[in-house]
Amino acid sequence: MTPRTSLVAGLFAACFLGSALASPAQDLFDQATFLIGFYYNGPAKVQGFRELRKTYQPQLDQLCAADKDKCGFEAARKVIGNIIQTIGDPFTQIMTRSELADEQRYGAGLGPAAPRIGVWTRPAPQGLVVVEAFPGEPAYEAGVRRGDVITAVNNAPATAQALQSAEAAKNPIALSVSRQGSAKGLNLTPRVAEQSMQPRLDINNGIAYLRVYHFYASDSFSPAEAIYNAVRQATQRGAKGIVLDLRDSLTGYDSEALLAAGAFIPKGGFVYDRRFQGADETHTLENGQLYNQPEGQEKQLENQVSQPILTNLPMVVLVNRYTFNSAEMMAYFLQHAGRAKVVGEPTAGALGISGNAEGPLINGEFVAVASLKLKNLDGSPFPARVTPDVLVPEDLNALSSGRDLALEKALELLK
Repeated sequence: MTPRTSLVAGLFAACFLGSALASPAQDLFDQATFLIGFYYNGPAKVQGFRELRKTYQPQLDQLCAADKDKCGFEAARKVIGNIIQTIGDPFTQIMTRSELADEQRYGAGLGPAAPRIGVWTRPAPQGLVVVEAFPGEPAYEAGVRRGDVITAVNNAPATAQALQSAEAAKNPIALSVSRQGSAKGLNLTPRVAEQSMQPRLDINNGIAYLRVYHFYASDSFSPAEAIYNAVRQATQRGAKGIVLDLRDSLTGYDSEALLAAGAFIPKGGFVYDRRFQGADETHTLENGQLYNQPEGQEKQLENQVSQPILTNLPMVVLVNRYTFNSAEMMAYFLQHAGRAKVVGEPTAGALGISGNAEGPLINGEFVAVASLKLKNLDGSPFPARVTPDVLVPEDLNALSSGRDLALEKALELLK
């Protein structure tokens, strides 16, 4: 993902066909179809914005038949959702203002803005299986760990919606938590996360475990810098191997993922295939330095880490179906270079595309559009997703019984 940008106002004004007399639904529909039809450059075949409007206008007319002049945003949002579902690439989506604000917080080294107890969960018949408990947040401080099962939220069966609603209420939450059949009750008060989503390092039995949640960056925080520092610490503490865990990892900035890869590979890169500018843009990594070279121009230094380190420790990368976009790229750079074995599930499928969140839309949301295709430095296209060298499907039953099968395989390979 490239850094989020807003649409150039003059370009939009020239192409936006809505009028002040149209309904809110029509105005939103016209704006979103322009953004998608004009910018889209992903794997799907998408019509230009005028044709896109002609194709989907009947859907909007049907939803707005009862009150065409006053038809609200929700009708247009439903049609836009249908367009995005038909396109079918995971990058192109509607984003809320709060989601975009969270990304900006990630880039500052913080967690989401809304109070939470600090877990990622997956639904299962027995409740919500914890797949991540963030150090420094309420659940972790109360002893909740990966593999625990939340069976009840405020004395009701645990569901994702129930937990989200309880966190949003900002009141203390009563949880029933089970660990391998042993249950306990907890009372947790949600709070705003601070630095809990920064990369974290643990070393056990000579193996460094490096967990990375995203690749968003800013002037004040760099995941790449944190990864170099973690590799340095692992080396100083005598680690004999590294497990890089990118399971459930969010996206971020593509260039940040490439820069982070420099802790493990001396060289690498990718090429942005741009739709409208008519010129490619090449990003290359050389010994902890990141260069940017638009087609026909000189190569320029884009970014660098303050203290580069290149480790040759054996390593394994963990991925799953939720490893997304820039995180997929990190895994791909290491696999493609022959530097690491990848273990887990095929990734989300947003590896070969990137782009921006355009807007704001007139309802305050944004639409993320896959406007860039990625190529290797030799001109070959990126694959759609990372295919693991060793396939280990996620097994929530095993996890809730205390076994992390993908991590076990990683440790086995490192032996």
